[in-house]
Amino acid sequence: MATDHQSDADREPSGFVPHLGAYYPESLALAVVLGVLALLATTPRLDALVQLELFSTGFTRVLSVQMALVLWWVLSATVVESRPVGAAFDRLAARVPTSQRAIVAGTALLALVFGWVNWALGFVGAVLVGQSLCRRAADRGVDVHYPLVLVAALLSLVTATLGATSPGALVMADPSGTINVLLDGAGVVPLGTVVFHPANLFVVGVLVVTLPPALAALAPDEDVTPVDESDLVVESSVRETLDHYAPDIDGEPVPADRLEQSTWLTAVVGAIGVVSIAWQWALGAHRAMLGVLFALLVVGLLVQRRPLAFVEKVSDSTRWVEHLLVPFLLYGSVYALLTESGLAGAVGDALASTGFPRIASYAAALVLGVFVPDPGSLWLLLGPSATATAANVDGLVVAVMAGAGVSNVWLSFLFLGVLGVRGFDWRTFLRYAVGLTVYVSAVVVAAFLLF
Repeated sequence: MATDHQSDADREPSGFVPHLGAYYPESLALAVVLGVLALLATTPRLDALVQLELFSTGFTRVLSVQMALVLWWVLSATVVESRPVGAAFDRLAARVPTSQRAIVAGTALLALVFGWVNWALGFVGAVLVGQSLCRRAADRGVDVHYPLVLVAALLSLVTATLGATSPGALVMADPSGTINVLLDGAGVVPLGTVVFHPANLFVVGVLVVTLPPALAALAPDEDVTPVDESDLVVESSVRETLDHYAPDIDGEPVPADRLEQSTWLTAVVGAIGVVSIAWQWALGAHRAMLGVLFALLVVGLLVQRRPLAFVEKVSDSTRWVEHLLVPFLLYGSVYALLTESGLAGAVGDALASTGFPRIASYAAALVLGVFVPDPGSLWLLLGPSATATAANVDGLVVAVMAGAGVSNVWLSFLFLGVLGVRGFDWRTFLRYAVGLTVYVSAVVVAAFLLF
């Protein structure tokens, strides 16, 4: 008897990613506003029929980029939402002392460091570990201000765009032109030159050293808002929360069932994948978007252990990008309008005229990022203008990705408030968001003035 496959309509969302997907902003309205603004801005430069054609078919120019960005979200979540990763988070949580300041600082440090490795590792890990620590503290009668713990977890969004899997850096590292749409104008930028750019290292280093103790110092002694049970995602342990799959076979298993559940098949395919990507990188292949996506796929298959568990988790993890699928098409239309009209170059001239093109690109990314929650798409839209400034491309990638990270924190603040997480109101969001933006911006500006 074949394994019972439930449809998405029949299966209740299980696990962290589907549940927390509701916390992300509605992107379609923002993309529509951006599209209308692009149409208005290009009206003096393009005929109406040309505008209509570009707006309706422009997404085809960057479809390969957008599909890669979809996989960047989905495969990252697939790797992180697994039993082995959950068990590792539990071991980390067990080492954090049960005091309010230790929990806030520990969550912030985990978010910043793990976020630098990958967005899902930092964001999912920090939220789950933070909630687990809050629950443990409540059981022991220790008051912990949950809004501050959640703010600490959101710090992962800042370093995720600057780290080892930064989408902008991975796009620019592609030498084939399949993903790197700026190949002809800006060339190839190796991943390491962005990740280990002195300004990037300075920003990440300062944030990692200063933000955890700073947030811990902000922990209130009075008027503490503990985590509400209705806001909890984590169950008795992070491992249990991320353990989403149990084989469901009716009757006597047939060969197809055994293959779907075979850990041996996973091991063989995973070994082939590991050898393949390691061999390519050892021979000097660029560590670019497509190679990293393949590596995430292989690691995801290995940590999910069973082929069918991997398939189901990929299906669940698409909830992270459901809100971006239609906006992705609109981003492509905006890209086509800006590049075809020459407006991207004009914006680049304006950025260059400031005398500080990297700082200006950061500011532009911070504003534009409010309309574009996906950092890879933000680079797609702003990259042509930033690279037109003639500044070093690696520094420009750092600037735009830093702006993308901070703007994503703003979006999370705003829409978490709409969802009514207990202890958050608009004043709380505004206070934390403004403070974090001012501080990170000061660090970024200092980095570009020094390096």
